[in-house]
Amino acid sequence: MNHISNGVKNLLQKMKARSHQLLAGAFVPLADYGESQKLSTLFNNDANIVTYLNTAFKIAVSIGAILAVLRLLYAGYMYMASDVWTSKETAKGIFRDVFLGLFLLLAMYIILAQINPNLLNLNPEITPIKPSEITGPPQPPVSGDQAALDRVFQDESRVWGILRNAGITRNRGQCTSTVQRSCTSLGGLGEPAVNGLLNLKSDCQRVQGVCPITVTGGTEWWLHSVGTSHRPGNSVVDIAPSTSLNSYLLGSGITPSSGTRVTKNNAQYTYETTGDNGVSTGNHWHVVFN
Repeated sequence: MNHISNGVKNLLQKMKARSHQLLAGAFVPLADYGESQKLSTLFNNDANIVTYLNTAFKIAVSIGAILAVLRLLYAGYMYMASDVWTSKETAKGIFRDVFLGLFLLLAMYIILAQINPNLLNLNPEITPIKPSEITGPPQPPVSGDQAALDRVFQDESRVWGILRNAGITRNRGQCTSTVQRSCTSLGGLGEPAVNGLLNLKSDCQRVQGVCPITVTGGTEWWLHSVGTSHRPGNSVVDIAPSTSLNSYLLGSGITPSSGTRVTKNNAQYTYETTGDNGVSTGNHWHVVFN
């Protein structure tokens, strides 16, 4: 019985680890899409499952609005084309139901946005699995010392909690080992960067009204080149560009050319198209906070 119990526990632990990898990792198609340019554009990126859930949510809301309009057109035709009293009452009922549905849809969005804007991102916080919870030998660090790696993972929840509460997001889930490629770590980030991101979010939002701040590169030094400034203790991050952020920094929402530099509020912003790792960040603002 003990052997059976241990076997079930190991199976559950492996399933838990696998589900975490599926949620935090990149989406992988099951079929060949090489012949389709549109599918190649869709799948040849590092978007994770959260990105696809957000897209599906937006599509569902759009379809609901379109169906509501079509339903209104049908009710209007029924009301105008018939002189039967029951048909007109039915049309009125449709009008009432459609407007009620649209009101509930709008109310849901407004209420969630007031409670916490992150609720609309469908981006659940995934608790990292400790190496001791996974059967088999732990994965060794690819580069850097073990002490620095431990500082990143242990400080992750603290830094991420501060930034998330301020409405700041990140492009991928947190790193749980140095063998991951699609992840963004914030643990060990220097306090000037943490405070700088909070001030950037607040000031940009004050000026632009809406200003999303998404961190695409943090302290995951093993994903960057040798000697990178993306290390624990440093106040260096990569931020995804947006029309509002570009307008805040440059006075215009156009995409800047690579190498464009801006100094604002004790921080130096450099626009880069690939970054020193060429994989995890893409087009971004490389920011050094002082």
